Amino acid sequence: MTEIVTRYRLQGAAWTLAITDYVAVFLLPYVQRRRLSRESVGQLYTRDLTTREVVVEQATLLTRVNAAWGRVSFDVKQAVAEREAMFRQGYHCLGLWHSHPEEIPHPSPRDLALLKNHAAAATTQDYAGIVFAILGTLPLPQGLGIWVHDGEVLHEAKAVFGGS
Repeated sequence: MTEIVTRYRLQGAAWTLAITDYVAVFLLPYVQRRRLSRESVGQLYTRDLTTREVVVEQATLLTRVNAAWGRVSFDVKQAVAEREAMFRQGYHCLGLWHSHPEEIPHPSPRDLALLKNHAAAATTQDYAGIVFAILGTLPLPQGLGIWVHDGEVLHEAKAVFGGS
């Protein structure tokens, strides 16, 4: 049985985002612990967008087109094809994750521009926003930053301790 490792809440939101142990274990190899390691990137999926607790059940790894210690880019066509394949399996894409070579991750200016573009595209497809997760070097929950971009504003989600 999959267990919830941690939950994140947006201020004023009626829902939480839950990270499963399966997803946490999937992300661990992509933590940038070495000085010359390159950033990794992937997507996050859930089966149900309508519950008060949206559970991130799957994470994937996208092929890096260009990657360095402090930046990464991916093939957008591959990401779209993956979303379509996952949708056929009953999954909905919540957004993107990528790694950062810092303990407690924060979006860079490049991240903010990318996220704004993806959020704007998502809102044209009847999504309320896009989840953006950054994997830092500290253990979860401190080492996983979660944000939601609604197409206009980036909102930071905070880890919830002791229940939702």
